[in-house]
Amino acid sequence: RSVTLKSPVERIVLMESSKTHELAAIDGAGIVDKIVGWDNDFKDNAGDGYVKFVEKYPKLADIPNVGSLDDNTFSVEKVIALNPDVVIMHNWEFMWSGDATKEALARLEQAGIPVVFVDFYMDPMVNSTKSMLLLGQILGKEQRAENIVDFYDQHVDTIYSRLEENGGLKKPSVYIETGYNGPETYGITEGDVGWGSIVKRAGGDNIAETLLGNTSKAISPEFLVNQSPSIIILTGRNWSTPGSIRMGYTSTAEDTKNTMDAYISRSGWNTINAVKNHNVYGIYHGYCFSIYNFVALETFAKWFYPEEFKDIDPNATIREYHEKFMPVEYNGTFMYSYY
Repeated sequence: RSVTLKSPVERIVLMESSKTHELAAIDGAGIVDKIVGWDNDFKDNAGDGYVKFVEKYPKLADIPNVGSLDDNTFSVEKVIALNPDVVIMHNWEFMWSGDATKEALARLEQAGIPVVFVDFYMDPMVNSTKSMLLLGQILGKEQRAENIVDFYDQHVDTIYSRLEENGGLKKPSVYIETGYNGPETYGITEGDVGWGSIVKRAGGDNIAETLLGNTSKAISPEFLVNQSPSIIILTGRNWSTPGSIRMGYTSTAEDTKNTMDAYISRSGWNTINAVKNHNVYGIYHGYCFSIYNFVALETFAKWFYPEEFKDIDPNATIREYHEKFMPVEYNGTFMYSYY
């Protein structure tokens, strides 16, 4: 699609509002006055980041909620009333809520409101940098976006080149699960999208890929136990669901361990190689949908090939990223080794 925007953009409606991280990295405190509407994603699914940003910029708490496409609460009328220069949406919305997204797009375009799509999930290691450069264009901060992309490329290229040098290594089999539902119900895993795509890029063999293709859904406990992967990664965030795995700016390592315990104790897990050999890990779920996926790539490579990547320090990487680009400080628990 070819989209024409008014320049400079002063009024943004942001869907998947946790993308405030990406906008703030590019535009700093200036973004606070530019977001005039958003969905509840930041508050409901990434409450740790929401708290962090609202502490720094209290005005963010007053941004009106325009609803979400994935639960049919999105209001085109509310968006039109906010008179935005642009609405920023995300490619995954076509996968999870295709009809609602197509209808919203058509109605907004009919109302003369430009809609731009970015992608940090469907093909994250390819489209995240493209998306940051696009956001840089929208915000009139192209050079800043290029600086972020240069930092990103420097880190991922180090991982890729070293994996290439060590091409003969046996790939570990990997299972990754979203720790949203609590341990009683298996959460979604991904084929060759989102986390699955990052697992593959980091040199792992995602056990769900042949089963799911480029979709995301839960697999059966029997399939998992039968596959007996050599590495299990559980994702955590600041979700409100009981039993969900806690990670993020407001979580300690103890919080993460305590909420992972019941997952490790699931029926049959004691027979899985990853559990028997103490290769179970936790990672912040938001990294799957954001520019931070380069830190997930570093982390996975280090977990998959400890010797080859022993000098890589993902915590130092994300701390440096915050110091260089983010208006909020880095603290909390975002990567965790259970054993």
